[in-house]
Amino acid sequence: MQRWLFLANYLVNHGVKITVFTPKNPRVAETDESLLTKIDPKINVLHIDGWEPLQNSKQEIGENIGQRGGLKNAFLRFFRANFFIPDARVCWGKSAWKAFQHQHSQKPFDLLITTGPPHSLHLVGLKASKKFSLKWIADFRDPWVGFFQNQSLPMHSFAIKKHQKLQHRVVQQASRVVVTAPSLAKEFLPINTNTVVLTNGYEKLLFRSNDVPKALVYTGSLKAQQNPRKLWRAIAELVHENDVFAAQFSLEIYGKVANSVKTEVDALGIAKWVRFMGYQSKENLNNRLPDAKALLLLGIDMPKTHNIIHGKLFEYMAAQRPILGIGPVPGDMEVLFDTYQLGVYTAFGDFSLLKETLLKWFISDEIPFESKQIESFERNTIAENYLKLILESL
Repeated sequence: MQRWLFLANYLVNHGVKITVFTPKNPRVAETDESLLTKIDPKINVLHIDGWEPLQNSKQEIGENIGQRGGLKNAFLRFFRANFFIPDARVCWGKSAWKAFQHQHSQKPFDLLITTGPPHSLHLVGLKASKKFSLKWIADFRDPWVGFFQNQSLPMHSFAIKKHQKLQHRVVQQASRVVVTAPSLAKEFLPINTNTVVLTNGYEKLLFRSNDVPKALVYTGSLKAQQNPRKLWRAIAELVHENDVFAAQFSLEIYGKVANSVKTEVDALGIAKWVRFMGYQSKENLNNRLPDAKALLLLGIDMPKTHNIIHGKLFEYMAAQRPILGIGPVPGDMEVLFDTYQLGVYTAFGDFSLLKETLLKWFISDEIPFESKQIESFERNTIAENYLKLILESL
C-alpha cells in the first residue's frame, strides 16, 4: 500500500483534500511502524470497523495459498475461493460502503478512488457511481481476473464467471481506470477507453556507502509461486564446481519465505550460500539495497502473469544496482529491463543464462550496468501525473 501512502501525501500537499477509508483492525502479514511517521497529518484518515475471516486468529497469515495440507485446510480454501468473491475483504467492503455513505451525506465528495487488491473495494465505487452519480477512478495495482492468487485457489466455474462479470462491470462503469502495467491496459481499453497506465515508482534514489558491494539481495515475501528452482540448481552446481564462486557468493533474502522454498534450498545443500534474513523495515532495506552487488527480482512462475510489474522493481531502480530478473517471458517487466537497461532478465526455466550470469557477476565482475532515464518513475512524477488525471476527471 506504499503506492497510496505517497500518492496521498503528494495530493494533500497540492491542495487536494484527502479522506482515506482504511480498516480499524486489519489482519495483516507484516507491520512496519516506521511508515506511520510518513503519513501527512493533513490527511483525514477514517478507521472503519468491519469483519474479515479469521480476524481474531493468532495463526500466522500464509503468504502462499495452499501451503498447508489436510482436509480442513482444503475445505477452507474451497470455501474462501467460492463464497468470498472477489476476496476475503468483501465483508469489510460492505462496512466501508456504509461509512462512505454517511460521510458523503454530511459533506459530498467530488471524487472517489478505489484501489485494489483487495478488489472487493471496487464494488464500493460501483455502488457510489450508481447511487450518487459520483466521479470514480478504479485503480488496479494488480490484475483481478486471472490474478495468480485466484489461479491458486480451487475455484468453481460459477465463481470464475462471477469474477469476470464483476470486473467487467467495474471497468465499464468507472469514470477512469488506472492500471500499473501496459498489458493490463490493453485488456481493459476495449471495455473502457478511459484506461491509462500509471506505474508504481520509487521514493528517492538510494546511495551506496563506502563498503565494497557484495551479495545478491532479494527483498519482500517469496511465495511458493515464485520459487526459482533453476536458480537454486545453478547455485548448487557453481558452489561445487568453482571454489572461488563458493567463497565469494551469497544470496540474502529479506522477508517472509514459503516453507516449500526453504525445504528445496535445504535439500540442495545450499543453505550456507542462500540465507534467510527475516523481515526488515523499509528503512533498513533502503540502507542494504544500494550496498548489494546485485539485486534479485522474482516474478510469478505461472501462466498469464505477464501483466504484473512488481512494485519492488522500482525500489530496486532507486538502489542503482544491477538486477537479475526472473519472470514470465514475454512480459511487461522484460520490456522495462530492455528499455532502461536494468540488468539481466530471464525466464524461470533458462538454467544456462542464470548460471552464466552468476559466473560473470560474481567471478569475472562483468556487470554491464547502464541504467538510464529512470527519473520518470520517481514517485513525485507519478503523483504529478495522477493529479492531472484527477483534475481531468472532475
